Amino acid sequence: MDLTPGPLNAKAHQGLAELAALVQQPVTPHAPPPDSHWPFVIGWGLATNLRRQADAVVFLHQHDRAHESAPNRRMMIECMAQLCWLVEDGQDAVDSMNKAFQHSHGRLRAAVDEGGVFTYGDSVAAAADAVAAAVIPPNTKNQFNLTKKLLGRFGAGLTEAWLSETPDSHAGIAAAAAFFEQSPDGSIQLYDSPHYGGAPDPNELAPFMAFMLLYCGLEAFNDLMVGAPWTEELNRIGLAAGLPGGAAA
Repeated sequence: MDLTPGPLNAKAHQGLAELAALVQQPVTPHAPPPDSHWPFVIGWGLATNLRRQADAVVFLHQHDRAHESAPNRRMMIECMAQLCWLVEDGQDAVDSMNKAFQHSHGRLRAAVDEGGVFTYGDSVAAAADAVAAAVIPPNTKNQFNLTKKLLGRFGAGLTEAWLSETPDSHAGIAAAAAFFEQSPDGSIQLYDSPHYGGAPDPNELAPFMAFMLLYCGLEAFNDLMVGAPWTEELNRIGLAAGLPGGAAA
């Protein structure tokens, strides 16, 4: 595949618009029955988050802030992988996600109680207590709550892509280094916009990356719906964007 940013991003913008239109179609007629609908319900939330993150990536790219969209792209990788997890493991994945939510919620409650700065209202405290008290059965899939473990399961360079977005998603030397450069003589040059030395700008293809991640995520969500109703349209969108085989790949 030719990775020239201009043509790829042009196709990406068209593809993103068509994917956004696809998500606007009613999905509840294709929901599984209530006794097995949680992978679909959580999948919808992840797919919608994924679409909105894609919007943010494109917006930042259009306003010369693609460098600052690293956290959005990182979140997109995570959402897409979790959608694939729901397809693979169904209710087991849901139970594991609930276990992770219970753990993170417990940490927040403990921090609030220990910090003494904020307080829970009665209704919020009752909801927090209910989360803490929920009994979630043991599950061998809990290991995939570790993002690196989940990405490694699906391969395809996801771990590498996620790790490449991580330094610019957190404060640290790596995030700061894009804005200064040390010359061989020891002098320092400061910049007010990202600078990559002689390397190509790694963010030039941000819209295409957003398209690819949204496409793969919606392909997974399609599999969570009864009858996979988006298959034909996903194939058409994928082929128009130059993806080999579209959704059938």
